[in-house]
Formats: sequence, C-alpha cells, structure tokens
Amino acid sequence: MSKSMSLAFLFLVLLYLLSLSYLEDFLWLLKIFPVALLVFGVLKTGSSSTRSILLLALVFSSCGDLLLAFDKFIFGVAAFLVAQLSYAVLFRPFWQNFQHRWYLSVLLITHVLVMLWLLFPSLGNLKLPVMTYLMAIAAMGFMAIQSSLPIRWSVLGAILFITSDSLIAINKFYYPLAYESYWIMSTYYAAQFMLVTGFIHTEIKAKNINTELNREL
Repeated sequence: MSKSMSLAFLFLVLLYLLSLSYLEDFLWLLKIFPVALLVFGVLKTGSSSTRSILLLALVFSSCGDLLLAFDKFIFGVAAFLVAQLSYAVLFRPFWQNFQHRWYLSVLLITHVLVMLWLLFPSLGNLKLPVMTYLMAIAAMGFMAIQSSLPIRWSVLGAILFITSDSLIAINKFYYPLAYESYWIMSTYYAAQFMLVTGFIHTEIKAKNINTELNREL
C-alpha cells in the first residue's frame, strides 16, 4: 500500500471511530469505506496470483460489515466465514510444517479451547454456526502462523482478525464489554490493512525476484 493510501485508510478509520457516538443513520456507510479503499488498493496492483482471492475476502468482509450493521447476525457470520476461508487459501502456498512457530500454534489452540468453554453454554440455537465460524478462524490463524511469511503484516493481521472476532463473540454471548465497538473495529481494521499490505508486499517481492532471474537468464 502506498503512503498516501495508507494515510487515507487511517483517516477513514478514525472518521468512523469518531462517528460512533454521534451518527446512527449513515454509520453503516462509514463502516465500509476503509475496506472499500483496500479493495481499490488491491485493484491498483494489477493482475496477480492472489488478487482475485484477496478481493473475494474483502468483498465478503464488506458484506459481513453491512449485515452485522443491520443486525443480520447469521448472514453476517456466513459472509465473514467466506472471507476467513479466502484468507486461509491465500496462506496455503506458504505452508511450512507443524514445528514452524509451534509456540504460537499452542497459544492459538489454547485460545480456541478457552473460547469454546466460555461461549458454548450461552449459544443456544446458534451453537452450530458460531462453532463453525470459530473453527474457520482457527484454521485461518493456523495457516497464517505455519506459513513462511514474516510475522509483520499478514501473520499479525490474521492474529488481530481472530482478536476482533473473539471480542465480538465475548461481547455478544459472554460478557458486555465497555467501549466494545471501538475495540472490535480498531482490531478489525488493523487486521484487514495488515493482511492486504502483507500479501501485496509478498506479491511485489515475488515479481521483483522473477524479474531479476529473467534478466540473469
């Protein structure tokens, strides 16, 4: 992401967060602006092996944002499920092995088990969709942690995405959090920005390496 686009993204995020306490009618529109800007940023990068899947993840994330804004929880979860699986697919080519960053994998498994223990008694008829989504974000996080990508950007973005979703679940099903919207949306926007930035940087780096190899040949 260019510096100007990064600053524009930060501005839109701050605009949304500052509007949480003052706007209601058009808050849903402000909510999707930051991710829409990321879509524009991905489109500007040109064709690549990851662009279509990255766009799919962002588009379904925006759909999830809108659906949750209008209290369509199940449909919002379904949209974000597609987004999470799309990110998992993006991490798949960088898979290493089960020993790679094993300590982070242990922390992730522990986190998932704790979330199951906390949430399960309160889910009622939502047990199946919420548990399915929890497994999806765990799979995405596991693929990210076990990838060869550096911690900075994409992997950290995956961890923040899990954090954001966990805060949503805790707030809705376990215990109401103070200033929940600020915590949830701050980690969510940071996650999306880091994921997109990481994959764009990885794609650019791969293209540069291929260009250098072709010159040498």
